[in-house]
Amino acid sequence: MSKRNDREQSGDRLQQASDPRNPQRRRFIAAAAAAAAGGLLLPGCGGGSSDASLTSVGAEALPAPEASGIDHVVLVMMENRSFDHFLGWVPGADGRQAGTILKDSKGRAYQSYDLAPNFQNCNLADPDHSYAGGRTEINGGAMDGFLLTQPAGDTFPIGYYTGDSLPFFKGCADHWTICDRYFSGILGPTTPNRIYMHAGQTDRIKNTSKNSTLPTVWDRLQGVGASMAYYYLDVSYTAFWGKKYKSFSQKFDTFASDVANGKLANLTYIDSVGTDLHEGFGVSKDDHPYADIRDGQAFLNSIYNTLRQSPLWEKTLLIINYDEWGGFYDHVTPPFAPVSPLEFAATGNDGRLGCRVPCMLIGPRARRGHVEHSQFDPNSILNFLAWRFGFAPLGARASSTSIAAALDFSSTPNLQAPGFDVPAGPFGKFGGFCLPLGELGALDVVRQRRAEHEDELNELRALARQSGFGS
Repeated sequence: MSKRNDREQSGDRLQQASDPRNPQRRRFIAAAAAAAAGGLLLPGCGGGSSDASLTSVGAEALPAPEASGIDHVVLVMMENRSFDHFLGWVPGADGRQAGTILKDSKGRAYQSYDLAPNFQNCNLADPDHSYAGGRTEINGGAMDGFLLTQPAGDTFPIGYYTGDSLPFFKGCADHWTICDRYFSGILGPTTPNRIYMHAGQTDRIKNTSKNSTLPTVWDRLQGVGASMAYYYLDVSYTAFWGKKYKSFSQKFDTFASDVANGKLANLTYIDSVGTDLHEGFGVSKDDHPYADIRDGQAFLNSIYNTLRQSPLWEKTLLIINYDEWGGFYDHVTPPFAPVSPLEFAATGNDGRLGCRVPCMLIGPRARRGHVEHSQFDPNSILNFLAWRFGFAPLGARASSTSIAAALDFSSTPNLQAPGFDVPAGPFGKFGGFCLPLGELGALDVVRQRRAEHEDELNELRALARQSGFGS
């Protein structure tokens, strides 16, 4: 564990100032939560056929939070895929797949293509999704640099999958809500984005494993007496806060039995992120290359089936999103969003949101077969939680439009939840194991990137062990 530095002490001051138990803050909770649900977005510099626009949800358009019909929110975060890459085929969505032509670092032009039936792509290099790499890829909004960060001739970033390869997402597109303007919190890698999902801001722009002192949604929920649960498959990201959240963090193995027994918290967060070993050799279920994406579809379908068959389904909202774009092509320019002075001082983050990623809303209050065009980001989810459970918003993005904008509060909750035909797996040869030939064939390009990721995960595993989370 590293020694606390000035930035971490600044985080403590931020936590104290924004603690909902602070009497000065408590007076503003109701107004701030309403603002979070209905505040205006900053105008984005969107691209594509329908630019991001100002969207608001006035408090008068929402029911009283306790009358919302939503008592249980289940948030699932997957890994490293962009909207166009996975959902560019969705009818009515602003998607783009076939016909995209980009140049590589040697000036050679390549056209986008359907990756199926190759569901792992061990022969290609894991696309760059670093803070600097992302800026090369979006190229100031031109969205044409996605091959420039790859080994020359490696076209993985402009490959895509259609609904035929993604049966769970196909079912969601037919029956639930797809959000085609959901951007990740920062144009950067996994850890900063996952911290955004917990804290509404970040204290880093790289995959580092130092402890965080940022206030989180867990602090807010504890402050208002709400219940919470955190499940993880391989690596616990609540370990970034030491042992603070250990009491409600557990392995995913117990999730189905917990739900079947009527044990479902106000907020349940499921982190699907594999260890470096699992991801690098294709045996994770998180969709990070080189995972077999069919295993990711089966994993998500199992969560959906568990919830739709539970006695608590009527009051449940399932939200599925991805931490970041993973270096895969998307044609919509990510806009800017506010960052706090503390975040800017600690990281230099310019406020650019990450590229669009898949996000879907599932539950009796979700619209059916709907594509939602409102601009969202992780704070949109946190702002919804702030409204529903009555706590002060996190970070500097109380203006991010709440996902309440996409829900239906005017109709009777629709309890029907069809099952989808999704093969259970596991998939791939040798149980999904693959030899990453794309990495091995371009070591000069990927060695540093891979080493940094390995160091990060080694540190995180050590941090988790110190905090009592196991491996």
